[in-house]
Amino acid sequence: MPPLSGSLIVIGILAFVVLLTIFMGVRIVPQGYKHVVQRLGKYHATLNPGLNFVIPNLDAIAYKVLTKDISMDIPTQEVITRDNAVIMTNALAFINVIDPQKAVYGIDDYRFAIVNLIQTSLRSIVGEMDLDDALSSRDVIKAKLKGAISDDVAAWGIVVKTVEIQDIKP
Repeated sequence: MPPLSGSLIVIGILAFVVLLTIFMGVRIVPQGYKHVVQRLGKYHATLNPGLNFVIPNLDAIAYKVLTKDISMDIPTQEVITRDNAVIMTNALAFINVIDPQKAVYGIDDYRFAIVNLIQTSLRSIVGEMDLDDALSSRDVIKAKLKGAISDDVAAWGIVVKTVEIQDIKP
């Protein structure tokens, strides 16, 4: 066997490094997700589902955001109606992230914020109603609740699909 020349070894190492760099730059984003890319710690791009390319060592996947409809359970809480009756109510919200950049950089935890926003809005809406109205007007409460929070969450790149009132118990 003849000895390998020094230039052949250098070419082989160089080819290996080039192939490794290309392999590290390929990112496959699954359907139903979007990935937020930071370049040197600053927002750079949002990767859509499918095959994507990034610059290795400069770009990093900072967040993986679910873009399917998300269901959120709103815990049971006590609400005092206008006629001073105490009722227990809970809800279920369906949201969709339409702008991942705003969702991850606009607020620290959008799920926690939406749950709290719905809870406070629900207390406010039911607090303006009498007990009989609160028990018989789920659709009215639902419409008012969706309208009250839709503008706030739109700034975070999120759409509220619907909010369903699960239980209203006196």
